[in-house]
Amino acid sequence: MSGSSVEVLNTRGLSRDFGGVKALSGLDLMVRSGLIQSVIGPNGAGKTTLFNVISGVIPPTSGQVFFGGEEITGLATHAVARKGITRTFQNLQLFSEMTVLENVMVGMHLRSRGGFFASAFKLPWVLAEERRIREESLQWLAFVGLEKSAGRVAGSLPFGSQRVLELARALAAGPTLIMLDEPAAGLNIRETEDLAELIRRISEMGITVLLVEHDMELVMSVSDHVTVIDQGRKIAEGDPELVRNDERVLKAYLGEE
Repeated sequence: MSGSSVEVLNTRGLSRDFGGVKALSGLDLMVRSGLIQSVIGPNGAGKTTLFNVISGVIPPTSGQVFFGGEEITGLATHAVARKGITRTFQNLQLFSEMTVLENVMVGMHLRSRGGFFASAFKLPWVLAEERRIREESLQWLAFVGLEKSAGRVAGSLPFGSQRVLELARALAAGPTLIMLDEPAAGLNIRETEDLAELIRRISEMGITVLLVEHDMELVMSVSDHVTVIDQGRKIAEGDPELVRNDERVLKAYLGEE
């Protein structure tokens, strides 16, 4: 596992209300470059809401989000992605009728220059770019172990492979920070072990990983730093062993099991 003192993402006083319910309540979160950082907490703690606010799916009620020292609060999802933040979802968000390769190629559209006019007239540089996108997409499929399934319809893949495909698509967009929302949900033990190794390899490439996950064994095995939230507030953080033995965490989360 790698580490850095450079701050890549932070939230300041982040709050999000849904009617009378406070999903996030003045949350301060800081993520350092090059780390695998996990956010844990009981159901309803605000973890997915945090991801949704950071990635621009929903705006905060109050507070700020900074990425690379630049405020990105309230930017649209595509604008956040262009800044270098990509994510996967708790519920799969694949194009199930498209091929595995096409799904990854979609992930690269943020890095392409070709528009409708250029594509329609098949300009030489557009054709070259299409080849590059296809080649790089195949490389990402090889990285996650799906290169042999490139021509298959995405919806025909086993569930675990669909999870990995969504991860490949997020990587293809060239992120500085990748946010994984419960990537182990629905996976068996072997698939979860493979996922852990994949997360480590992503980190070794220099991509910062922010992970929301209920599988505590996975969290404790891959994380450099763990933040615990409950009822939208941060209640503890530190290295995995420190957090594992924190009385507030045992009461709020681990003690439920």
